[in-house]
Amino acid sequence: MRYLFAPLRLLSGNRKLLFERCIGNTASFSLCTRYSERQLRSVMCLPDTHFCNKRETHATSVQEIVPPERENDSEELNGGDDSDFSSITKNDPVLEKKLKILFLEVEVLRQSGNRVPDVVKLDQWKELLEMESRSRRRKYLSYLFGVEKKRENKKHKKEERRKMREEIISDTTPEEGKNGHLIYGLALNTIFLRVYDTTINHFYNGRLMQAMMFSQKLVVDCSYDAHMTSREAQNCGKQIMMMFSDNRYHDYPFDVHLCNAKRDSNTLKQLKKFIPTVYDLEFPLNITERSYLDVFPKEKIVYLTPHCREELNEFDHDAVYIIGAMVDKVNNEPLSLAKAKREGLKMAKLPLDRYLTWGSGSSKSLTLNQMIRILLEIRQSGSWEKALQHVPKRKVASEEYTQRNTFKKTKQFNFQDRIRFH
Repeated sequence: MRYLFAPLRLLSGNRKLLFERCIGNTASFSLCTRYSERQLRSVMCLPDTHFCNKRETHATSVQEIVPPERENDSEELNGGDDSDFSSITKNDPVLEKKLKILFLEVEVLRQSGNRVPDVVKLDQWKELLEMESRSRRRKYLSYLFGVEKKRENKKHKKEERRKMREEIISDTTPEEGKNGHLIYGLALNTIFLRVYDTTINHFYNGRLMQAMMFSQKLVVDCSYDAHMTSREAQNCGKQIMMMFSDNRYHDYPFDVHLCNAKRDSNTLKQLKKFIPTVYDLEFPLNITERSYLDVFPKEKIVYLTPHCREELNEFDHDAVYIIGAMVDKVNNEPLSLAKAKREGLKMAKLPLDRYLTWGSGSSKSLTLNQMIRILLEIRQSGSWEKALQHVPKRKVASEEYTQRNTFKKTKQFNFQDRIRFH
């Protein structure tokens, strides 16, 4: 904790703070209550409250935070989360000590000018508490700061657009213009029928409901949540949302099934944030906690994994293809291959190396929305050249690079033949 000494001396001003005594004793955290009671309120996303000090330990008890009188303000500051930190510590004195030190560390970083968000939610405190290294916590706080500022900018731009729209409506009057004709516009009058967003949603959802009865089944395996970090699980939930959107816009969509999908997983929680009505009965998406082996016949299942050897040469319209819902930025183990072998399923991979020339340094991993675009195209057209056009251009080498490498290989091959001939 040496890195906390110097910033704390700067924060204390002319007062001498005995921080060694605070750290030396697990219960002596009177520094937090004396120095930064209001600052700790802002760190923990609480409105004006007071902390109860235990005389036996001379410490601030995380469990004894007096509930505020203004509950609505607390929910607004905390994003609707409950400010009960005992759910994080679970009455463990070691975790309480770590949480108190984490409060002070975040405040020191904020006072030092680092990228720290103004509001940290309860689940984010839990994530910070599980991180071991300080650099990892600083990166996560910087990420939360960027998300917070992006949300503020979005809100500010939305308010500006609203004011601009009101100004346009106020400047434009329904009176006759200079030429004696009425002024047409969406805000006033129009000769066209306006199509609302709800009408478009009903149209696309009706197409998906028809696909649920007659179209081919596609399974998304959501059993890899334990092998992903919280940020990877959030990214996976976003990819499922984009996959659902791309499938919905297609003329002949799949009947998508989310199997092994537990509602308390981070992936499904993030999906619920993007699509609040995902658990409604009329929502056209199949979500179940059961395994795909209990839903579909085993002989029709084909698990798509990039780690197997067999390539998917021809698309089978009667097969039930499975895509693993996993973002493997940290964990690169062949988990889908091991699971398919363990369950005795057929496996296949997309013929990417046969039709594409990868660029230098580009990864061959594809997102869930890219996978469903490829499968939708190969099912409709039957051409891998056309289907693999949905692979991002940044991953594929340019034509000049491919021609240059082909010329070098041909030249080297001809030179070796000349040597052999002589």
